[in-house]
Amino acid sequence: MDIFGGAPRVLGYPRPVVVQCGINATLKCQIGGDPRPDVVWERKNVQILSEGRYQISEDGKAYLLTICAVTLQDAGVHNGTKPSGNLEDGEWGGQLNDDAAHFLIKPISLRVDRGEDAAFSCKLWGTPLPKVVWEKDGKKLNDIFESAHYSVSIQDGNWFQLKIFRTRLPDKGVYTCRAANCHGQALAGAVLLVEAVPEYAEEPSENAPKVKKFAVSEGKHAKFRCFVTGKPKPEIIWKKDGVPLDAGRRHYIFEDREGYYTLKVLYSKVQDSGLYVCAASNALGNTLSAVQLSVKGPAVRFKQSLTDVEVSERGTAVLECDVPDEVMSAAWYLEDKRLAASSKYGMEQKGTRRRLTIRDVGADDDGVYLCEMPDGGKSIAELTVKGTIVRKLPRKLEVLEGENAAFCVEVEADDLEVHWFKDSLKLRETHQTILKSFNQTHVLVFINVAHQDTGVVTFVTGRSKTSCRLKVKAARHSPPICPVGVQMDVEYPNGVLLSWVPVSPSTTATTRSIFVVERQEAGSQEWSKCFTSETATQAEVTGDSVPVEGNYRFRVCCINKYGRSGHVEFPNVVHLVPGPKIRQRLQGCEVAEGEEARFSLELSASLPGTWFLNSTQLQQGGRYAVQQAQGQHSLVIGETRMADNAAEVTFIANGIRDLAVLKVQTAEVKFSPQSERDREKTVASGDAIVLYCEVSHAFAHVSWFKDGAELQANDGLTVQSERNMRRIVVQSAEASDSGVYTCKAAGDVVQFNVQVAGKRVFYVHEHLHRSSMELDPVVLHCQVSSADAAVVWYVLLKDGREIQPSDNFTLQAEGGLRRLIIRSAEVADAGAYTCHCGDRSVEFDVNPPVMIVEPRDDVVMDCHTRDEVLLQCELSRSTGTVHWYKDGALVEEDSNVRLASEGPYRRLSVLHAAPGDSGEYVCDTDGDSVFFQLTVAEAPVRIVSPEASEVELTLRPAERLELSCQLSRLNAPVRWYRDGLEVEEGPGLLLEADGARRSLVVPAVSGGDGGEYVCDTQDDCVAFLVTVAGETKLKARELRFTVSDDMELECELSRADAVTSWYKDGRRVEDDERFCQEEEGAFRSLVILCAELADGGEYVLDVVDDTVTFLVTVEEPRVSIVGNSDVADYQEMVSGEDLILACEVSRANAPVQWYCNERRLTGDDHTIIQTSGTLRKIIVSNVQAADSGKYVCDAVDDKMVSIPLIIKIKFLTPLRDTVAHADGMITLRCEVCRPKADVQWLRNGVEVVPGRRFSVRADGVERSLTIHRLTAEDAGEYVCDRSSLKVQEAQVMFTRRMEAVMGEEFGEAVLETEVSLDTGEVQWMRQGVVIQPGPRHALAQDGCTRRLTVRNLSLADRGTYRCETLHDRTQVKLNVEPRKISMHKALGDQETFERETASFEVELSHADVEGVWQKDGIRVKPNNQWRVSSNGLVHGLTLSNLTLEDSGTIMFSGEGVRTSARLTVKELPVSIVKPLRDRTALEKHRVILECIVSTPRATAAWYCGGVALEPSERLELLADGCSHRLVIKQVALGDEGHYRVEPRTNEVRVTLVMVRELEDVEVRAPDAACFRCEVSVAIDKPPAWTLNGEVLQSGPLVRVESQGTVHKLTLKQTDEDMSGAVRFTTGKARSSATLKVCPEYGGVVVCWLLWLGRDAHRMTFKLVIIQEKHVKRHRFEGLD
Repeated sequence: MDIFGGAPRVLGYPRPVVVQCGINATLKCQIGGDPRPDVVWERKNVQILSEGRYQISEDGKAYLLTICAVTLQDAGVHNGTKPSGNLEDGEWGGQLNDDAAHFLIKPISLRVDRGEDAAFSCKLWGTPLPKVVWEKDGKKLNDIFESAHYSVSIQDGNWFQLKIFRTRLPDKGVYTCRAANCHGQALAGAVLLVEAVPEYAEEPSENAPKVKKFAVSEGKHAKFRCFVTGKPKPEIIWKKDGVPLDAGRRHYIFEDREGYYTLKVLYSKVQDSGLYVCAASNALGNTLSAVQLSVKGPAVRFKQSLTDVEVSERGTAVLECDVPDEVMSAAWYLEDKRLAASSKYGMEQKGTRRRLTIRDVGADDDGVYLCEMPDGGKSIAELTVKGTIVRKLPRKLEVLEGENAAFCVEVEADDLEVHWFKDSLKLRETHQTILKSFNQTHVLVFINVAHQDTGVVTFVTGRSKTSCRLKVKAARHSPPICPVGVQMDVEYPNGVLLSWVPVSPSTTATTRSIFVVERQEAGSQEWSKCFTSETATQAEVTGDSVPVEGNYRFRVCCINKYGRSGHVEFPNVVHLVPGPKIRQRLQGCEVAEGEEARFSLELSASLPGTWFLNSTQLQQGGRYAVQQAQGQHSLVIGETRMADNAAEVTFIANGIRDLAVLKVQTAEVKFSPQSERDREKTVASGDAIVLYCEVSHAFAHVSWFKDGAELQANDGLTVQSERNMRRIVVQSAEASDSGVYTCKAAGDVVQFNVQVAGKRVFYVHEHLHRSSMELDPVVLHCQVSSADAAVVWYVLLKDGREIQPSDNFTLQAEGGLRRLIIRSAEVADAGAYTCHCGDRSVEFDVNPPVMIVEPRDDVVMDCHTRDEVLLQCELSRSTGTVHWYKDGALVEEDSNVRLASEGPYRRLSVLHAAPGDSGEYVCDTDGDSVFFQLTVAEAPVRIVSPEASEVELTLRPAERLELSCQLSRLNAPVRWYRDGLEVEEGPGLLLEADGARRSLVVPAVSGGDGGEYVCDTQDDCVAFLVTVAGETKLKARELRFTVSDDMELECELSRADAVTSWYKDGRRVEDDERFCQEEEGAFRSLVILCAELADGGEYVLDVVDDTVTFLVTVEEPRVSIVGNSDVADYQEMVSGEDLILACEVSRANAPVQWYCNERRLTGDDHTIIQTSGTLRKIIVSNVQAADSGKYVCDAVDDKMVSIPLIIKIKFLTPLRDTVAHADGMITLRCEVCRPKADVQWLRNGVEVVPGRRFSVRADGVERSLTIHRLTAEDAGEYVCDRSSLKVQEAQVMFTRRMEAVMGEEFGEAVLETEVSLDTGEVQWMRQGVVIQPGPRHALAQDGCTRRLTVRNLSLADRGTYRCETLHDRTQVKLNVEPRKISMHKALGDQETFERETASFEVELSHADVEGVWQKDGIRVKPNNQWRVSSNGLVHGLTLSNLTLEDSGTIMFSGEGVRTSARLTVKELPVSIVKPLRDRTALEKHRVILECIVSTPRATAAWYCGGVALEPSERLELLADGCSHRLVIKQVALGDEGHYRVEPRTNEVRVTLVMVRELEDVEVRAPDAACFRCEVSVAIDKPPAWTLNGEVLQSGPLVRVESQGTVHKLTLKQTDEDMSGAVRFTTGKARSSATLKVCPEYGGVVVCWLLWLGRDAHRMTFKLVIIQEKHVKRHRFEGLD
């Protein structure tokens, strides 16, 4: 953890790299910092980018620069800088080779005898010549040597030399040479070994100083420190009892970092007791210091201690010792490492013998071994391994960063091949790694070690090796001190001047620092950096530097590579207004000629601006469209030209200027293919010549040529351009206009051949334009001047294609009359028709009315604000014209509404819909219309980021929690919930809104802040699952210490840079000689040396935001009985004697209490209790039988139990020999000293049992044995033996031994045994540790049964458990096997249908198994559709609302068991939701049959009368989701019939209604007008007749009648005002005609009927009517 806060710091410097040309070189450094620093690599102050041969990469905190295929030019220093706060002293760099300082020849390590001179020489190169500094063990030479002891010189050829005169033993060490110039620095080192030469100097007197005393327990370390000063540096010799000590396995001699000479005796033995002397001497004198060491043995000693062992390498070593009791356990240690039984170490115990066997002994097995008893007693022995390596490496070595790490090994021979390794990587000598060999001595030195040098160093020679763990500790440094004297000048316009005073330079002279100024907007919680400088002590902040207008406050701090100082806040706030800025700059635009060019930029404020094109100011209108919306400015240049290519588009607004370049590319122009007839033109003289062609680009430029000469427009020649059409028109053709006409464009050309011929030979007698309803017949005819013209047939061209007679086209010729009849005109038939006769022609335009093809029905649309709305109609022909209306008002195009036409499609686009755009839109043609009902609503607020519906976060206590959501709308409100309850803002919870971002911030989370947080926008929500990984602080702890112990109170904080304070009983703790406050990373410690009783109390660690309490109790050391009166197993005494019991306790003030048979004894006339120093004694005078029993000396922590006391019985009258006769009786009598004494009668050593013949009697002090009916066998030796009165605690023995118990992981095991007494106490132990009741261990007893239950077993619980009483013990082996989960109920395959629910269940053998569900190998995450449950042994998975995609393999796995099943989801059977319905259709209209089925995946096949229908021009088969439609266009009578759709539905009947068209009627007022209409089927409802839109009803002047399918309308009397349109309507069928009423005749009417002639089938008459000089001519045709 970085204890220095966020400041960047170099964790590891790159080492110089020496490579050969052509291979890759990699420079590596390690940098830490928060936030992550930005690292820039440079060479000669030029930044290196990751391109070409340079590759820059990162790996965690390691930054790497790789140079591929290096060349000589790459040699040099490659530096790295950290823009985010590089505070190192100088840049770091990796050196290849160049003008920078570097070593050509390094100094060579030396070994000299004491008194000889030593010289180190090295050769350097660099321009300019480097400066050199020599150091020893990281210290400058003048700090440790007198000037006469060494000399530094420079010799020719850039040789540098260090010479040491008359070397002394302290001169040995690592010497480093630092060389530096302006281009870089280099470092090299060498080792100096000084061999001692025997001298016979006078030894200093060792009895001069006062001897100090020091005591230590056996097995502990003894450490002696001696501080000696002097120049020359003194030579130090340590002696024990007058004999010099050499550094060895248990004697560690060194000089620590504080200058103390230290001797450390490791794992002290009793034989280490003695007088230790530190003797110091130099050329000017000598001195010494002495200390007496006493090593105390353990209270309970080993019967036989360990002995030192010497063994050869690869052999087997055996260490043995005897413990006091065979039931006593023992632990083996190799120094501070506890050993466990393995293939390497064998551990045996047999009775009291404890044996450690070490197999395949190696050099690393050389060391101190300990056998430790449970009470702490130790036996120590040294194992010496004889082999190739004579002097081994230490087991571990700790050094600080920047120091040197030295390793020395001695081997048995000179010519051995040796290797050094670090972390299994072989080491080679470099400038910072020294490898040196002096005969049998081999040295490894790491110079200027860094943190990454931590690892295992191994020395290998042959099959021998020795290892050492190197640990590099970070040096502690202090962060800078915050600035003082802050001032704030607010008189600046829209700005502020901040100034401060740095701390005294003397406190920061060694480390570069920078000042950082931060700003904070009022009301905000975040500080932003706004100024940094190394030297400046003032900063000017203007409004242009802030993002938004507001009140701002400022603060300043100081940062160096060791951390950050506190912040000093400036006293006032200032109001700043930001200046306008460009948020989005102009972008260059590249378009094709004729296309639109769009430019836009966005400003931070709404300001007017001006656009320029090549210095020409642009105005709205013409080709230029200029718009502004708030800070958004846009320019659209229409119809770009080649002249606009490379033009600069510039925008200027209030000091802001931005420009971009417009690039216009020439568009490739192609002509549309034309028919040969269009390119071969023959026109009559005097007619117009029209040549046209179509280009691919509407803005293409073309040129017209005639016979190679370019044509220019004049009075007789017109050049036209309309959209993609290019046309040239010669108004009146002449013979000279014949020739080859060419139209040229960039990339293409088209030619026309024009011939000008004579006059035309026919006349036109019809209108050239004809409009008709769709599907109506169209007749085009013309009259030629002569029936016998040269051409007797007519060719009609439509769109360049010759029309041949067909079912739809009929060609007729009658005399001079030529006709073209289109029987059923369709939209496709619209266009220009031409009738050619010789070299003359006449044109006809046929235009059916425009109809709306799609949509046919009204459309209802819903959309959201700012969405683009598109309304579209498809017309029956491409040239149709429409009008758009909104709520009855004509829609006109503007910036938000676009009207477009593309082929037959007409579109209305609303670019950004708003609620005001809602309404009724109408697309209207002259003949049709369709309605669009548009509703615009506010868009739902969506959460754009995060995309996942659930986000899981885990934080440590005191960290900042920030939950953020990006919304789809800026001003949208949100609500925050925590565990279902809406949260409210407070000091510990902040709700923030920044644009579209909504945030919830908890500045410092605690354990109670975990839970589910939900951000809800009503339309969308996202959940954050927050977990706080532990408490912010350590809970209060109760600690107990013993007097003279070292107390250490430690706490881990959540941040490494927290400021802490220690308090004791409310008073702050200050550092002194006994109290020391330590910091290491996030750990804070308080160390109290040599604890006293007064040090107990309440200690508090205060970290501003939190505290932790330690309740410390300091107790006197445990009292132990170190000696007692040597008594036998039991003691026999005679009444009246004095009983004396004594013991020695461990300390003089220890209280003790005496007990007899659990009765406390107090001093009186009979009992005397004495205390003398550590001696405790009790005297019981004149003992009697009542004084018999168990005596205990209770010293609280220890007890002395005396062996039960037996009071002797004294016989006053002994037995006498007696002679008796058979069959007689004899009585043996004796007297004892007290009436209640018990005796035992024996016969020949066998106890006499009272019975019929043997009577035992006690009468006062008399004891008698009477034998009745004596026999010869009764003769013998009879003894009256005194009986012992044993008042002894009953022995508790085990009556049932335990057998091995097998347990299962996570289960429980019960260990059970039985004792002889139900009141007997037992103690359960494992590995010598007493088992206490707790969550995992339960102790129980039931009568004589004793039971231990171990719950929640783990593999670590395996081993031997022991149950002990005071008199017996038993043990049992507990084996724990990994639990085996079995499957009681596995998964089974399932088949179901869509939208159904599928459930899977698994039943396991155990209840607490964590299972995982997977589908097709992907872990299932619970959601609304997938629900995972666990209930005891049963695990379930439920899938709801199934789809076909849910089919797959479902798998459950957990702790080694697995089961799977196949889930098959089938489609739902297709059912009919909405059946077909019978329809009635109008002829030539369209009909739609629709059927809705239950699933969108169902396919449908349409049938009519059993015949399958296929899509065609008239039939459309549509499928939209569940809806299936059949559209029949241009319905004809043949379409009637029964229709059905598969999947089978009902059949429907389609009936057609045909209406015969009305005919136009012309009458003369007041004649009657009659209209007749016939429909194909009878109709139920009466039809409707209208005249000019007015409904006609039967009356005096109007008669409406119907006869079956025939319907008539008669207007009995007409006048001129009745002229107009008559319409017949029934249902959706309609027909219309024109009524023309002529005025009445006046005056004389004269009629002639003239016969004009006849032909084969008809006669022609001409009727001439003359009235008031007006002649009207009629032609009657078709008369037979």
